Amino acid sequence: MGISIKTGSTIALGLVIAAIAAGTGMANPGPSADGIQCGIARSQHNGMQQLEARIVSPKSLSGEYRLVIQSASNGGSSNISQGGEYVARANEQTTLGSVTVNAGAKITVTFDVTANGKKLDCGQDLVRQL
Repeated sequence: MGISIKTGSTIALGLVIAAIAAGTGMANPGPSADGIQCGIARSQHNGMQQLEARIVSPKSLSGEYRLVIQSASNGGSSNISQGGEYVARANEQTTLGSVTVNAGAKITVTFDVTANGKKLDCGQDLVRQL
């Protein structure tokens, strides 16, 4: 039993899209080649959601970060922007920014870090807490 041309084309197109996504950073990046891990840690307390922008590296590093949170709920909306220079010690979790919003709010997070001359997209949620 073979695969029809239509099914084969669909599979090939899916593989091409996956390859493009991986090459453009759309896929979940995980730790960088330098072993740097960064992302958003979320926790909820008393109807509020706390978002912490975190980074950890096997080597000391410094650079700049930008954290932008857009939040919308029944009570209104807000745009929060934080950023600046940071220094992170080797193998030590460093929180670069922290924001608290309504737990039911719809949020959009942008978190970028410059480390070792490279810009990292750190806007994904941390699967494993650093």
